[in-house]
Amino acid sequence: MGKVLNRAKFYLLLEWIMWLAYINLLWLASVMLGLILFGILPATVAMFTVVRDLLIKEATGKQIFKTFFLTYKSEFLKSNAMGLIIVSIGVFLYLDFLFIQNMAGVSYYVLFTGLMFISLVYVIALLYIVPVYVHYNLSFYQYFRHAVLIAMVSPVMTILMLLGLIILYFLLLSIPGLIPFITTSSVALILMSCTLAVFRRLENKQYVTPSSM
Repeated sequence: MGKVLNRAKFYLLLEWIMWLAYINLLWLASVMLGLILFGILPATVAMFTVVRDLLIKEATGKQIFKTFFLTYKSEFLKSNAMGLIIVSIGVFLYLDFLFIQNMAGVSYYVLFTGLMFISLVYVIALLYIVPVYVHYNLSFYQYFRHAVLIAMVSPVMTILMLLGLIILYFLLLSIPGLIPFITTSSVALILMSCTLAVFRRLENKQYVTPSSM
């Protein structure tokens, strides 16, 4: 019985590796289809949507292609608009850091500390923003608010996400041949797996309601 279970787990692992490689290929093709700049966000949203559906058993391997490109097409404009907002916030923070370089004394340390805190919240929110986007049906403002709030109430899960990304980094560093095949899809799997656990906990407490997506 134990051998049968181990064999089933091994086959499931191989199946997931195959899916990750396939999804990664679809992501790369979609980025190129969107002329790189305009393809990154729609392709990323489609990738996270497919990974989410696989994790919650709402899709099978045979439905990956259809789900991926239907999402890519339907979310192309909206996801790029969200990407523009994300990049704008990042640029604004960067310019603020450049601006305070000319300051000195207490004013500099107060502003630097404040900007560091805001930047930390911004970076952590980036870990959650796409999973929130594909799991909930919200307004632009609510996507950012939910990402920040969920990150704040789930510090342990945020740490687990970061640890997962660090482990992936060292794995790819030791086996660089895997980089073009599973990098982005593995990141999506780590982030989506962790955030789904958070979403279920929050939904059970009725803090948020699931998306109709």
